[in-house]
Amino acid sequence: MGDPIPIQQLRQLLAERLPRVRTGFAAPPVPVTVPTGVRDLDLALGGGLPVGQITELVGEGWGSGSAQVIHAVLRRAAAEGRFVALVDGADSLDVDALEPAELARLLWIRCRTAADALSATDVLLRDRNFPLVVLDLKVNSALEWRRISGSVWHRFNRLREQYRTTLLVVTPQPSVGGAARRVRVAARVPAVTVAGRLV
Repeated sequence: MGDPIPIQQLRQLLAERLPRVRTGFAAPPVPVTVPTGVRDLDLALGGGLPVGQITELVGEGWGSGSAQVIHAVLRRAAAEGRFVALVDGADSLDVDALEPAELARLLWIRCRTAADALSATDVLLRDRNFPLVVLDLKVNSALEWRRISGSVWHRFNRLREQYRTTLLVVTPQPSVGGAARRVRVAARVPAVTVAGRLV
């Protein structure tokens, strides 16, 4: 047996004889994101909400900052000329806190129950006119939460895959099955804490 061939020489030989064969691994694609307008949250999410995915924002307790995140998302979308659909599960949005430019780019769907909000979200996920949908269920009651079937999140996942809609779901407790990312904000913690990928 002869001397071993150095690895560089072997790669060159392979490239000459098999020019269409790639050596090594391709770099993973850089995920496309929608910035939220909250710097720490965007950093934690790797640039913002992953496009065409579901992100769950868990606002633990009153004063957690989830409403401020929603307002920041609306402000950022308006600044970039994008439309946003907000499904307000308990009709709790403070529109007085929004600027006219933000309201001009907002479809606000006011619901009284979580069931109505989920139905409205189902319709919006099928509509290609709203690439970003925010579903705010933070203030809905615990009784309504117990009635939400896990199949709802499965259906939403299939719809967002088909239509490439970015969905941000704001909840009082972790519950969205199949979310690409889950982020927790809490009143007792001054900075945003991120759970990272679901395990």
